[in-house]
Amino acid sequence: MYEYKEAISVLIDNFPELRKVYEENIDDYKELPYVFYESVFFKFIMNTAYSYDEEKLKAIFSFIEDMLKNGDKEIKNLIEVAIIESLYYEENSKAKELLAKYFGPLTKESYKNCFLK
Repeated sequence: MYEYKEAISVLIDNFPELRKVYEENIDDYKELPYVFYESVFFKFIMNTAYSYDEEKLKAIFSFIEDMLKNGDKEIKNLIEVAIIESLYYEENSKAKELLAKYFGPLTKESYKNCFLK
């Protein structure tokens, strides 16, 4: 099970390309997973969609699905708020349509729940 206190380290372990951003701005992100996930990881997801790196998109949404499945309550909330709601509110409908193809069952369910808010 993933615990909230390890949210940033788990993300960086899975996507080492984010380490530099974290380390260069550690004062902005240390112990602030919501800020890091929403400002850095979400941007990374969108950039990956724009460059259409299919393998990376698969890895990203596999990671998101795994966090939803195996994360503690706070991790699940982090993913739902910082990533899934950000996707829901994203204005680029073509990017949203592309990304939706990579959603796992838990991600789809969480995304659908955004419509109920």
